Amino acid sequence: MTIRRRRRTTRTIGFAVVALAVGGLAPAPAAAAPAATDGGEAVITFGTLNGTGSPEGIALGGGRLTVVGWADTGTGRGLYEYDLPASGGLEPGPRRLVQGDFYMDYPCEGAGSEYSCAEFDSRLWPLGDGRVGYRTPLDTPLAYHEANGGKVPAEQIYVTSYVPYDNVVGASGPYIIVRNSDGPGSLVGSFDTSETGSTDAHRVPGSAAAVWGDTLWKPGTTTGTVRSYDLRKKTESADINIGSECVPSHLQAVGRWLYWGCYAEGRAGVWDRSEGRGIPAPPGAQLGDGFVAWKDDSDPDVTRLRLRDFHGGAGRPASETVLAQRPSIGEWTVDKFGGHVAYVDEARRIRVPVVTVPRSPLAVLGTRTSESVDLRAASPSPWTGLWRLSRPVASWKLTFRDAYGNTVREISGTDRDGAAIRATWDGLGADGRPAVSRPLQWELSTDLGDGTGPSVVSRGTTQLLGGRTAHRDANGDGLGEYYSMTEGGKLAAHRIGATGGDWSSSPWDPATRFIPFGDIDGDGCDDMLLRTTDGKLWRSGGKCEGDFAPSSAANPHVQIGTGWNGFDDFAVPGDFTGDGRPDLLARQTTTGYLFLYKANASGGLDAAVRVGTGWTGYRLIGAGDVDGDGHGDLLARDSSGELWRYSGTGQGTFKPRQLLFQDWGAGRSEIIGVGDISGDGLPDLLSRDTNGKLLRNKGDGKGSFGATLAIATGWQNYRSLY
Repeated sequence: MTIRRRRRTTRTIGFAVVALAVGGLAPAPAAAAPAATDGGEAVITFGTLNGTGSPEGIALGGGRLTVVGWADTGTGRGLYEYDLPASGGLEPGPRRLVQGDFYMDYPCEGAGSEYSCAEFDSRLWPLGDGRVGYRTPLDTPLAYHEANGGKVPAEQIYVTSYVPYDNVVGASGPYIIVRNSDGPGSLVGSFDTSETGSTDAHRVPGSAAAVWGDTLWKPGTTTGTVRSYDLRKKTESADINIGSECVPSHLQAVGRWLYWGCYAEGRAGVWDRSEGRGIPAPPGAQLGDGFVAWKDDSDPDVTRLRLRDFHGGAGRPASETVLAQRPSIGEWTVDKFGGHVAYVDEARRIRVPVVTVPRSPLAVLGTRTSESVDLRAASPSPWTGLWRLSRPVASWKLTFRDAYGNTVREISGTDRDGAAIRATWDGLGADGRPAVSRPLQWELSTDLGDGTGPSVVSRGTTQLLGGRTAHRDANGDGLGEYYSMTEGGKLAAHRIGATGGDWSSSPWDPATRFIPFGDIDGDGCDDMLLRTTDGKLWRSGGKCEGDFAPSSAANPHVQIGTGWNGFDDFAVPGDFTGDGRPDLLARQTTTGYLFLYKANASGGLDAAVRVGTGWTGYRLIGAGDVDGDGHGDLLARDSSGELWRYSGTGQGTFKPRQLLFQDWGAGRSEIIGVGDISGDGLPDLLSRDTNGKLLRNKGDGKGSFGATLAIATGWQNYRSLY
């Protein structure tokens, strides 16, 4: 047995302690247990010990069957699992060993006890996300999970103190309901606070409680009522009269269905929350999605497992069938997460009869996703997503898109943990390169495998940091920088939301023409081009911090051209030629010709290519990808005040120009295609008017911009903005 160290932390839930351990044994492949069919049932021979193995406890959640017991000769008690198909047949996958020697050497009641752990009865509670809860020999409940060959850490939760067998009232997803042995009532705690957002326990007055998703169900304040409590929002409903005429001593919840039982009165039923009406049900039943099942021992010669189907809802006819009829039926379990029923027969084989009750529509019970993925770290952590679903799916697809709806990365799979999906993204695009740093939208679609096809079940947003630079993003945070120069030669990098500027060293020659360029030298950081007064063009290498300093021995500038005094305007559209590098557009003063200087792999610029004539009188604005086609674009304001968009083709040419605004920009001394400064992933325009106001026009995602908004004043004291 491989042993790994475990890191254990504790969290207090009332008077009990809940601990979460990370690490442990990875599920190991074991000999595939023979499976057969018998009268429409899947029959699993658990192991080879005495011909069939000896299962002690079973749990079924989201199509994952977990078994504790002795499987093969020469092995101890183990925790094993099988996966059943999400749709179609019932043939289980291979048996997997989750944990060997399952509490075989644990002191059941202290050292020297006459009891051995071999006599310990392990009850399992399925959580629906691939994990099960169980109680230790000290009757303390735990939850264990490690899936996909060890890719997902193991997690355990346990509650201290010696308490009765039924200490756990219920468990589902990240929540556990524990009878409070040190006081009245029960406690509801979370062992995944990064998902549920709270370490506080919720107290339930009695022992009857059930949880589904983030909703806790408990008895109301008057007889015959229940009420719900949102564990995440901390809000509670008014009393709901379910017609029980008693205070429930037992509750179960699955979607729209709420099973209640009053054992002292011998009554039970199901409350249909959608219809607001009750459905008769027998005491001691287990609730599934649209049905209940129960074991009927009324005949001394045979045991029956019965099912009542009420999926049509209260007020509609219900049907009753016998799922199984055997000389004896041992442990049995219902998969409330859209699955079937399993039981142990008289020969110690595990049987799974098919349940044909139509299931409820798929619902997302809980979601936990990363707010961002940062590639700037030496060992970046991937983006992670967890979706707890109400039933298992056959396949899924996770799609990341930019603000224009362009697909950045698509990840698909069939792997699942019960009814939960876990996925990761490394921040790379489909081409294997880091994606562009920007806000992204993700979308999860699933296919149930029943012929209905895929459907979108969840959406959200995230932020990629430290990837390939977005337009004008020199520090990798996804937002554009802009620069100011004072008359005294002081350069500052500005960021929306920051106070003042991020000053570089000085002095600079204030007559230097700064051209924020993008990554020209291929080191992953944006660079700055500088035209000095002698007409030389220099490259100032970026450090992925957004700041640039005058040339020094520690930070030398690299000369990449001469004779650049013949140009009176410049624009950096982004990647204009489709090679993945930023490019430069420059207008010749004497002719009005527009030239393209393509960036090359040597950190310089190729020879000029003329791409236009008649550009005298235009103000050139390098805007980045404004129309969302993946190619850099140019904006130009003519002498009449019309603002035009010249969309790039990705081949060093323009598409026919499009008029964006008429009589626009009067009184603006600078207009900058600054990239995204509003945080929505779309490039914006920044400008300064002659009164010193700083103005923003937000990108609209349709190739144009919104209305002008003043965002700052007092900018008239700067010599230039870039």
